Amino acid sequence: MGRSSAMCTLIVPMLLSACSAVRHGMPMPPEVSAKGLVLKRALPEQMPEQSAPVPGSQLVLVPSENAAGMLVPIPFVSELAIGAYNQSQASGLGKHYAALDVFGIVQGTMADSPLLRNGGSKISLYPIVYLAECSDGQYRLSLAGRIESGGWVGRYVAHLPTTYGDTELAAAAPSTITTMQRELQAAALTLRQLIESDARGDFGKAQYRADLGSLHLACARVGGLVSADLMLARDAEVVEEDAGHVVVRIAGDLSQAGPSGGLMYGLHYLRKQQLHTFKKKPG
Repeated sequence: MGRSSAMCTLIVPMLLSACSAVRHGMPMPPEVSAKGLVLKRALPEQMPEQSAPVPGSQLVLVPSENAAGMLVPIPFVSELAIGAYNQSQASGLGKHYAALDVFGIVQGTMADSPLLRNGGSKISLYPIVYLAECSDGQYRLSLAGRIESGGWVGRYVAHLPTTYGDTELAAAAPSTITTMQRELQAAALTLRQLIESDARGDFGKAQYRADLGSLHLACARVGGLVSADLMLARDAEVVEEDAGHVVVRIAGDLSQAGPSGGLMYGLHYLRKQQLHTFKKKPG
């Protein structure tokens, strides 16, 4: 994390500060669904700061802060050291997890979606799996669909239920791969439902607003000091709720590092058991 980003997160640890380019999520514009979508086997240009793609896959490692930068006090050199360390970690994961066919899973699930087009003017839909390294020693996965059109950016996110410890992730046992594969299949169905529901206008109006927190949104200490439990999505729009889950539209800065809210922005499907804080706003 650069010096300016670290300063921002220390000034306002509860979410994103005025130093960030905060986006406020908007429903899918009608022209996007009218033009149609095409799945893109690539990653968008703008990713969370210091994130590292897993080679040969749609997986992206979103690291917690590490000691690499602390060993080199010069900011520019420090950022290079952190980037090299993160990419080394991602490359190691690629030996085991690049075979997870995220693109194929999403492609198969959305094959008959009315939003996909074979011809004409199409807008790219990027399927991404964020693999977040958390300060509790666990890794959390989320399947996201990223869409960009003009000034509008949609990020639709389904959070997987199983977490993985350092040793478990490194071992990459067949049972771990099987669990990820099964949960990605289910998440792809949820992702399709989120995108199509937003295109229909189902999530155009919030039922109410809430302050919420989840380790699936921010799970690492900020600046090495602030607990992840204090990172809350303030004034999030709750657009769907039942006994087991909520769908929320959250503002955020897509370029921030994971610990400082880089995974917050978007329309999220979260199980209530994945929330550590959920406070309905009055009125």
